[in-house]
Amino acid sequence: MTLPPTANDRHIELYGSEHHGRQIDGLLARIDTRLAGFNRLIALVGVVAILVTALIQTLDVIVMRAIFSSPLTGINEIFSTVFPVSIAAVLAAGLSQRATLEVDMMAGFLSPRAVRYLRGIGAVLYLGALILIFWGVTLQAQSTLHRGTYTILNEIPVGPFYVAVAVLFLLTIPTQLVVALRLALEAHPRWPVALAMVFVPGVLVLAFFTWIALTFGAFFMTNMVASMLAIVALIWVLIFTFVPVAATLTLCSILGIALIFGAKGAVATLGSETMTLLSSYDIAVVPFFLIMGGLAVRSGMAADIYNFASAISAPFRGGLALGTIGGCAGFGALTGSSVATVATIGKAAFPEMKSRGYSPLLSSGVIAAGGTLGQLVPPSTVVVIFAMMTEQSIGLMYAAIFVPALITIVLYIAAVFLFLAVAPGSAPRETNWDAGEIMRCGYRALPAVSMFVVIFGGMFGGIFTASEAAAVGAVFAALVLVLRKSYRLRDTPEIVAEVTATTSMIYMLMIGGFASTFFFSATGLPELAARSIGGLPLPGWVIVCLICLAFLVIGTIMDSIAVMMVTASVTASIVSSLGYDVIWWGVVMVVIVELGVITPPFGLNLFALKSVAPEITIRQIYGGVLPFVAADVVKLVLLIAFPALALWLPSLM
Repeated sequence: MTLPPTANDRHIELYGSEHHGRQIDGLLARIDTRLAGFNRLIALVGVVAILVTALIQTLDVIVMRAIFSSPLTGINEIFSTVFPVSIAAVLAAGLSQRATLEVDMMAGFLSPRAVRYLRGIGAVLYLGALILIFWGVTLQAQSTLHRGTYTILNEIPVGPFYVAVAVLFLLTIPTQLVVALRLALEAHPRWPVALAMVFVPGVLVLAFFTWIALTFGAFFMTNMVASMLAIVALIWVLIFTFVPVAATLTLCSILGIALIFGAKGAVATLGSETMTLLSSYDIAVVPFFLIMGGLAVRSGMAADIYNFASAISAPFRGGLALGTIGGCAGFGALTGSSVATVATIGKAAFPEMKSRGYSPLLSSGVIAAGGTLGQLVPPSTVVVIFAMMTEQSIGLMYAAIFVPALITIVLYIAAVFLFLAVAPGSAPRETNWDAGEIMRCGYRALPAVSMFVVIFGGMFGGIFTASEAAAVGAVFAALVLVLRKSYRLRDTPEIVAEVTATTSMIYMLMIGGFASTFFFSATGLPELAARSIGGLPLPGWVIVCLICLAFLVIGTIMDSIAVMMVTASVTASIVSSLGYDVIWWGVVMVVIVELGVITPPFGLNLFALKSVAPEITIRQIYGGVLPFVAADVVKLVLLIAFPALALWLPSLM
């Protein structure tokens, strides 16, 4: 006879299950640590290879071409074989650092446990996306080996490099599996419940996607518009339920491609698009500039720019606020990151401004708004992504963003003066110029200024391409780091971690972005949207303003990179059909999404500032940033009314 369990028995069973769950979590933590260490080692090799590639390109540009007029033979072939392996080497390390982009707007509306469950399910879906990418890249490697493909000039066999890329993608699968398992145990301490609540729904969603792909191909082709709209809606649903943006774009795009070309065709397309991305000479500006930015921060060049700007602006009332704007512009030129600019400049500027008597409103407004210069001042990651998604020249895009960036700086300075005119007590009185301080800071900032002049002067002057400029910048920053004796061997893991996290996140996003671009192009959705919106009985400028208003709302809740990934190709087709220049629209898109990141109540830069300066209240940040939001609105109106502000400089190239 079996007796029913007592309450004490159930308590013991629950305690034992939770204890077992903690044991499993401890085991997973150890596995995670070992995997992360191995991935960092592989990533170190990848980063060194990227730097070596940059060095070879720099020697080709500066020495072989400029001095001896004899460029290196087959350098593009070396790049197309070595560089994809180098990039693939950093992907798993990025996943180990949890370098994934997700939209957490719903976090304020759901319980913490529900958020943990959704994040766990999102991690399982990301695992499914990585398996598909690995499968597609493996098919590409097998095809290349079977054909016996060699490069034309140097006759380098391509197959082994593709195999290496496939093997490195294979490393991402156990890494993400551990991430998903640990997130599941964070959602619930009892591992059977955790697996049932996280892995089962994730696997069911993947199975549902597979079932649709295998069953509804004919329905999709006969009801294409409705089916496409359903997939677009699915993208937004997944994004707002904590599924990483990269996983969302990859899975939904593969679903759509499979409905058109079949499952095998979809996987093959994913592999082909992935290898095209990794081998892209243009997109190489991203890792090169990321390395340049990381090394520039490490060597002190970024701080030098801020100190120099502060010394120059000292005689003006609110001089340190003006210097902070200049420092943000210089730091943005070195790193190309909005959030990184806020975080780094905020740590240095806010305590200094507070100690000198600046009001929290002015301090927070200047820092949060100045951070947007990280994406407006070249090199901008968002600009590169827009150029790649719309097949535009990166060099022309950088030229187009240059004048709007200067306008932004001028308008922000004007906003500071107006702020002080209304509230003169927000900043201390001006001080006299200190010639010695200016000379010291100017001398210290010479490497940073020289690097900026060499890179962008050479690029705008047609001496080298955007990718070559990025390679030169990376080597320049490395030389300054070494010459200043700022580099220590024990700093290597931290430097590599900074580079790999962002590089991994951006490349995984772009894999999904390339797949989505292929899908939308195959369905003709951009052209359909362009015809539909272009046929509205409204002037073109009204339609553009409505699109900008929609982006302003989206930009307050989504990262600018995610916005570009999801919308760039479609909106570019719409705006082009209205008779506007795509490069001009790229500048407007960057401006509007960066306006979104400082627009209350959800602007990402506002929360980035709050994280590095917790003593500022969110109300003070909101109040301080409003004059700069108004300045950005003025800039946006000017760009829409006078497109030549963005197109004048590219027309000279």
